[in-house]
Amino acid sequence: MFNYFSKFFYIKIYFSLAFIVLNSNLSIADAHSTFKQVEATGRSILIEGDINTSRKRALEDALYIAALTGGANIDGFSAIKSNTVINDQSIIKATNRVIDFKILSESQNKDFLTIKISAIVGNELANRNCKKRPLNITLLKGIYDVHSSVPSKLARYTPLWYKKIYEIVPKLPNVNSIDNQNKSLNELKKSNINSSFNYSALTTGLSKIQAGDYSLVPAISLSSISGSNSFVNNYLIQLELNIFRGPEFKLVSKKTYDLKIRYQLDSKFQFIKSISTLDINSIDKEVYNHLFLNISNFLNELNCQPLEGV
Repeated sequence: MFNYFSKFFYIKIYFSLAFIVLNSNLSIADAHSTFKQVEATGRSILIEGDINTSRKRALEDALYIAALTGGANIDGFSAIKSNTVINDQSIIKATNRVIDFKILSESQNKDFLTIKISAIVGNELANRNCKKRPLNITLLKGIYDVHSSVPSKLARYTPLWYKKIYEIVPKLPNVNSIDNQNKSLNELKKSNINSSFNYSALTTGLSKIQAGDYSLVPAISLSSISGSNSFVNNYLIQLELNIFRGPEFKLVSKKTYDLKIRYQLDSKFQFIKSISTLDINSIDKEVYNHLFLNISNFLNELNCQPLEGV
């Protein structure tokens, strides 16, 4: 009898575990299934003699409706006018974005132009599945800055960390880089405008930025942090990345990434300062990981930018 109940008990546990695993897999699949195909129709007033503007506005309307089909957030507020009339204001924001679309049909009558599209929409989790394309990036001269309150040992490492940026970018997958760290953004802009400067640029090897290519201008700074904990000397490493697109050098993205370093105890006794100071090699490794991770994420976001319009 005991063996019978024992076998029954283990069989029950086995099927329970199998059920849990199956449900977990289904949940994971649902969590990653972030795309949805929808159809949407947009309309715009037909502008006589300017069909392209009407077509663009109708397409924008269709794309907005497609994004809303995937989900929306409604924010709003109420205001009371002088005669106690309540005025409600609401803002509708799509929680999804259009990943891709194609135009199914276009029609027009006397007053309106109508465009019907089929679109793929997805939420922010879809960024993980963005198709990676080769990025042509020219690395330009940036800057590094060290505050006067920073200890000399940390200060000496700042230009080394700055140079690490130019070593990290070429190592990243899908990145074709040109090292022009001795040339500034202003020099490159002049080479595209001033024809006489172009000759000088050719003789000095200044590269030409093509349409669709990018230019990266980095910056790194190191400063002290005056926090609530007066017993510890904290320092802040701030990485700034500026990326521009095309020969017009349109700023596409600008982001900063902070890393806090607890360097040593603040004490009047040199012995306590010495034994509490972090190993510079450990700090160097931590900073490198910080740079590599955030530069990689920053450039990956270029592959996941929303559509800019047609």
